[in-house]
Amino acid sequence: MVQERIAAAGNTDVPAYLTLTKLGYLVERTNSDGQEHWTAKKGTLELLADGPLELLGLCLLRNERGPCWQAGDSEIDEFLKRFYRLAG
Repeated sequence: MVQERIAAAGNTDVPAYLTLTKLGYLVERTNSDGQEHWTAKKGTLELLADGPLELLGLCLLRNERGPCWQAGDSEIDEFLKRFYRLAG
């Protein structure tokens, strides 16, 4: 069986955009001072990122964790222990 692999690359921008619009978000791209900015808006929620794939990640983060999406102290400590071995 072949393992499926998706990498964050340019070919994921359009599917990410299409997914966001299917979920009801209004997606916009702006360019100011040579900087590209992307926003996705739905109701009172506005997501800001460098591209459609990051917007989709923020969308999933908000959908899964809710309005209190931020990590708590113990979650941060656990993350640091696992990936950086700094906490503890």
